[in-house]
Amino acid sequence: MAGVLVQATLLITGYISQDTVEFSERERNIFMSLAVVLSMVFYLLSYALLSRTIIYIYYSEPARRFLGIRYSWCMARKNIEFKPGEVQLVQGPKNMWQVFRGGYIINKQRYHILTSDFTSPRHYNLMLGFLHP
Repeated sequence: MAGVLVQATLLITGYISQDTVEFSERERNIFMSLAVVLSMVFYLLSYALLSRTIIYIYYSEPARRFLGIRYSWCMARKNIEFKPGEVQLVQGPKNMWQVFRGGYIINKQRYHILTSDFTSPRHYNLMLGFLHP
């Protein structure tokens, strides 16, 4: 998105010569408008997925707590702590919105958790409360 905005600014201000551009003024305006709109859509979709995805998840046996690590839109690390059994699966049929929202509820927020990240099915079942610690 930043690259598209810089390129659009350079074209509008005249820093890039009009002679070097192979497109007409109308085609250039259409392209820049389309590029800005699509880059914003791409940014919002990536923000929705990134902010709701738990990248790493750890379990502490002595403390009996899970630690989930996710990143915000500016790649700042955020920690989520929860006890075993506090994670709930989203009920109902899976649809397109669940892809963007997430399939697990932790602290009343929806998140994505990859089941392939768990080396042991015991920790996954413990997280969901199917096993008692």
